[in-house]
Amino acid sequence: MNLPDMEQIDEQLTAYLDGELSPAEAAALETSLVDDERLRIRLAELRQAYDLLDEVPETPHNQRFTKSTLELVIKDLSVTPKQPQSNQTAVSPKPFAKPTSKRAWPTLLGLIVVCAVTGAVIASVVATIETRRQLQELGLVAGIHGLKDVNEVSVAVKLSQEKELMAVLKQHFADKLVPAPPDSIEQRKSWVQSLTQKQVSRLDDGREKIGKLSRQERTRLAAIENEIELLPDHRQIQEAVSLIGLVLDGIGSSRRNEMDSMKSEQRYEFLREQLYQKCAKYYADLIPPSDKAALEKWDLETFRPALQLAMLSELPIGTEESTRKLNTRELLVELLFRRRIDLIQELEPLVNDLLANLSPAARKILEGVDKSERMRVVLNMWLYPADTPLDAYDKMDKDARDRLDLSDPEMARRRLERRR
Repeated sequence: MNLPDMEQIDEQLTAYLDGELSPAEAAALETSLVDDERLRIRLAELRQAYDLLDEVPETPHNQRFTKSTLELVIKDLSVTPKQPQSNQTAVSPKPFAKPTSKRAWPTLLGLIVVCAVTGAVIASVVATIETRRQLQELGLVAGIHGLKDVNEVSVAVKLSQEKELMAVLKQHFADKLVPAPPDSIEQRKSWVQSLTQKQVSRLDDGREKIGKLSRQERTRLAAIENEIELLPDHRQIQEAVSLIGLVLDGIGSSRRNEMDSMKSEQRYEFLREQLYQKCAKYYADLIPPSDKAALEKWDLETFRPALQLAMLSELPIGTEESTRKLNTRELLVELLFRRRIDLIQELEPLVNDLLANLSPAARKILEGVDKSERMRVVLNMWLYPADTPLDAYDKMDKDARDRLDLSDPEMARRRLERRR
């Protein structure tokens, strides 16, 4: 193996290290290595360059970087000054002097490796700083929707103290609610890993929303979040803020935008009203047996008799007895046809008789609803949550339906279908 110059030697040795030589070529080179110490030294130098490059941390562009760096190293090695030749066998390449500490390539190689490692370290530090920044702002990301709604720390604090309200909302939104992040940055890493897909999606939505804010608005909301984080019960407040955002997402942007011109107290009252309305609706799915029994007893013993009495003047002569057989749902359908919903409004004080028999949680929820809406909550959400007027009509016996049909020239079902 008679290579004409150092560049050809390096190419041969590099191909040998890469396993690219044929068996015959590799065997010939290995024979030369046995006979020539300088050739073995050269191979060791190239192998050291490979090993150093393998230790460089991986980066997105590392593959191309490694290749180009290796090319530079090989090129530098190939221009090393040659020393006088000595006699060699026919298969040996031209000899070269044993490298000394004064040769330039180790310095260049070391410089390249140091630069590569330094670059990788800098990239790692930058990535770490960015990760920490994102972890630190998780409170803002998780609560961004609600923070914009509450607009002030005082409003968030007052609403967070409505414990019965927040307990029902938390149970309803359990799959979407992003829990308040822990205080420690290290704990936040495992906290992120514990989130469900819906919660991660909620975080993604929050991050997207932050990206659309002006710098001034983002700074203002971040200041609110930072102020909340300094409070002793900040996690409870952060959770309440997130729940507020989830509830307000369902009321439509036009109503949400109404708050832009509201002062602090007005905003608090508006949010409280919206939250309790939704809470009362969600409670229909959570009503415990004790509250269900109290509702049915109130319906049977208090509300239905009062409703029948109020309707006597509205019914055709001779229908009093058949009316007494109707249940509350059927009586309400009767009132609907006769356009006398005002009679139900007159009976709203009867809700007070119910309040005393409800659990503290249910009582607190109902008291939080506007007084003019409490009867509707009790009847349409808690007592008969699945019934529409058309459902109640279909459940009437034939005589009752016939009477309604005959009393209404447009036919009862047609009117009910339009009201669905």
